[in-house]
Amino acid sequence: MELYKVSIKLQSPLATPLKGDTIWGHVVWGIANHLGEKEVENFLEQNKVSPNFVVSSAFPKGTICKPFPPHIPRKEKLTSEEYSKIKIVKKEKFVLASEFLNVEKTIDNSKKSVVVKVSQGTKSFGEIKEFNSFHNSINRISNTVEDGGLFLTQDFWATTEDFDIFVLTSFDKEKVFELFAWAFENGFGADASTGKGKIVVNNVVGVQKKCETNKYVALAPFVTDFCDIKEESLRANVFIRSGKIGGSFEGVLSPFKKSVILFDEGAVFETTKKIDFVGKLITDVHSDRRICQSGFAPVIPISEDL
Repeated sequence: MELYKVSIKLQSPLATPLKGDTIWGHVVWGIANHLGEKEVENFLEQNKVSPNFVVSSAFPKGTICKPFPPHIPRKEKLTSEEYSKIKIVKKEKFVLASEFLNVEKTIDNSKKSVVVKVSQGTKSFGEIKEFNSFHNSINRISNTVEDGGLFLTQDFWATTEDFDIFVLTSFDKEKVFELFAWAFENGFGADASTGKGKIVVNNVVGVQKKCETNKYVALAPFVTDFCDIKEESLRANVFIRSGKIGGSFEGVLSPFKKSVILFDEGAVFETTKKIDFVGKLITDVHSDRRICQSGFAPVIPISEDL
């Protein structure tokens, strides 16, 4: 399989974070909308046996997620300067992709091949900031505003328009471009019908790894059974994914998937053999057995002295 970088442009705020498992779900719905249920079944069966379309989360252009740092014993007393440095490091979420990957050629919307260089930049990368918004509760019977009925929603506003997604796949660049164009054509995530999550796919870029080691950073949320991972080497945050179904299933089935615990993007670990991705497709996450959840992530090797 080949590793590609998909460059996208955000044209609106988001109501759903650009996590790899959610992006993968949109790709599946794109296939369903354009090719039908049979092709979705074939796609899912292939990814159950041997994943051939493994998607990362989205990162500001020219970056990847910051690898989870090793534990460093701290002194009992810190100076204000030392404490300030620790706070700055903890806030850093991204690192330059060019430290780990070489960029090849790309195709753009007009399908012309051009050379693309990853921006070197500084540590002040773009980011997505979270804001809370108040909304009125609506009485669906009278179609009027409920007295005192306010609720909060989260909006995600990007400080940069351009983001990168990495995908490990057996498909060629043209097919990858098409699948992501289908995935985002109707918006991304919640509230797409009201203008949230408007995304345009700009180009697809082939990338190559800069080093070959058995230490990796994961670029999306994932699950693992530790078959190939040295358990004691894993450094990661975890979170609970309580997903909901969408698309044509909305209003027909129970909207809620079973909750799963995922290791977050940026996880670092060592393996007993060389790998290109970690994790698997998660099944049995809903009463409808057709519904699956992405539990795999592309990985890239990192140096031992990171």
